[in-house]
Amino acid sequence: MEGDGGSSGNRAGRPTKRTALSKRGYNTDKAAVSACFTGPRFAATVRFVDNIAHGLTGALIGYCGFRQRGGSESGRAALWTCVAAAEFPDIDILTAFFGRDVYFRWHRSFTHSAILLPLWATVVAWVFWLIWDRKNFRLLWWAAVAGITSHLLMDWLTNYGTELFWPLSDARLALNWVFIVDVYVWAIMLIGTVAAVWTQRAWVARATLGVVGVYFLFCGVSRAYALHAYEAGRLAGRIDAFPLPMNPLRWTIVRDDGAAEHWVNGSDNDTFVQFHDDTLLPKAEATEAVKRFRWFAVFPLVEKIEENGHTVLRYRDLRFRSRLPRGGVQEGMFVVAKVVFDDQGNILWAGLESGRD
Repeated sequence: MEGDGGSSGNRAGRPTKRTALSKRGYNTDKAAVSACFTGPRFAATVRFVDNIAHGLTGALIGYCGFRQRGGSESGRAALWTCVAAAEFPDIDILTAFFGRDVYFRWHRSFTHSAILLPLWATVVAWVFWLIWDRKNFRLLWWAAVAGITSHLLMDWLTNYGTELFWPLSDARLALNWVFIVDVYVWAIMLIGTVAAVWTQRAWVARATLGVVGVYFLFCGVSRAYALHAYEAGRLAGRIDAFPLPMNPLRWTIVRDDGAAEHWVNGSDNDTFVQFHDDTLLPKAEATEAVKRFRWFAVFPLVEKIEENGHTVLRYRDLRFRSRLPRGGVQEGMFVVAKVVFDDQGNILWAGLESGRD
C-alpha cells in the first residue's frame, strides 16, 4: 500500500495500526507555502474538466426547448444564457485573489446557494438581456434558472460538499454518488451535445439528459448497496461510502469508531490511529486553521509528523483518499491543515496548505 506514513496496508483484509511519522522539508515562512491549496496539475485538470461538464449540461438544457422558443435571436440568447448560467456558480473562483484561505471558506457557498438562485438567475438573465437588445427577459430568466439549478444539482451529487442553504446554514451537503469528475458523464454529454447541435432536435438533448439521470441513479443505488453490505457486519461507529474515479461499482468505505478511522476498499483495510495528547492537540484545536478544516472535513484525521526538525500536527480528510484505476493510492491531501511547533511546544505556524500524495 502506498502511503504517507500514516497507515499500513494489509491486502489480506486484516486492519493494521501505527501512528504517522515521516520526514519532509518544511518552511515556516508563509510565503513559501503553496500558492494554491487545491494542489498542482491534478486539481487544475479536475477544475477544467468539471467546468466543461457544467457547460455541456447548460448546452443540453438549452437545446431541450429554450433554443427553439421565441424566434431565432431569442432562442439563441436563451441557449447561451443556459450555458453561462450553468457555469456561473463557479465565479466564486475570484475569491482566490484574496488568498487561499478565503477561497477555501467561500467556494461552493453564496454562489451555490439555492436560496439565492433567483437573484443570480436575474443577474445572468439581465446581462444577456442587455446583450441581445433587451428582448424576452422572462425566457432568459427561466433559462438562467435551469442552468444554475443544473450546476447546483451536479455539485450536490459529488463528495466535496455544497452550501445549498447559505446564508441560513453553512452545512456542506453532499450525496456522494459520483466522483468530482466522472468521465462517463462527460463522454455521454459530449456526444449528446454534438448530436443536439447537429440535428437541432430537442428530443436528442432530452434523451441525453435522461441517460445521464439514469446513470446518476445507478450510482446512488450502487452506493446504497455497498453501504448495506458493509453495515451487515454490524461494526460500531460512523460509516459512509465515497465514490472512486472511473468505477461506479466500487466504493471507498470509511468508518470512524472514535479512537481510529478505518479505510476500506475491496481487500484493502487500513486503520489510522488518531493522534492524541494533552499538550499539543489542545493548542492545535484552538487555531482558526484547524477549526476551519474541521468545518470542512467529514472524516478528519490528526497525525503527528516530523518536518525539517519540527513537530507538526497534520489534519487531512480520509473521504478523499482513493484507489486509482491503475493501482496505487491517491492520498487525497489536496488540502490539509498543519500546526507547527517548536521544541518547547509553542506554535510557530498554523494554516492550510496543499499536501503531497
